[in-house]
Amino acid sequence: MSQAAQRKYRTEVEEFLSRLELRARKLIALADNLEKTTDKMDVTGYRPFREEVDNFKALSLVIKERMNKLESHPKKEELEGQFHKLQVLMLRLVIKTSLKFFFVMSAKENLPLGAREMFQSELRTLYEAERMISDPRYISQLDESARDDLETAKSILEEIIEKAPALLNFGAQKKKRRR
Repeated sequence: MSQAAQRKYRTEVEEFLSRLELRARKLIALADNLEKTTDKMDVTGYRPFREEVDNFKALSLVIKERMNKLESHPKKEELEGQFHKLQVLMLRLVIKTSLKFFFVMSAKENLPLGAREMFQSELRTLYEAERMISDPRYISQLDESARDDLETAKSILEEIIEKAPALLNFGAQKKKRRR
């Protein structure tokens, strides 16, 4: 690959890392806000945090793809280091904030309709976080409490999913009527 192409990808990675850092700052602010309102926490208040996590993950995928195109660029290692620090930050925030949210939700007598589907999506996110924690690039930067918190969050979440109401399935009712 030409040096011009390498410079282009390096510039893109730097730009995207800057945007990812802004997303991380937004995640920190949202997590702090949730922390302050833990007693009033509900699904609606948690949604902006989750949406920002999804945005962070999407941008991370784009960055990974661009970084893979950097062959032996002198700054590649530095850029990868910056990327991994932001990933660890996001992992810690997701685990910590999710654990608190799940704990509050587990104490609620009634959860909103469709909560089961939302929490199933959260469970997939936790399994993804578990996979990342096992990655050698991240394992040394996360302490044992992160693993413990993740396991606790998964356990609480599984209990919530069992009691959470699912969305109504009107399609299934139509089929029964036709018979």
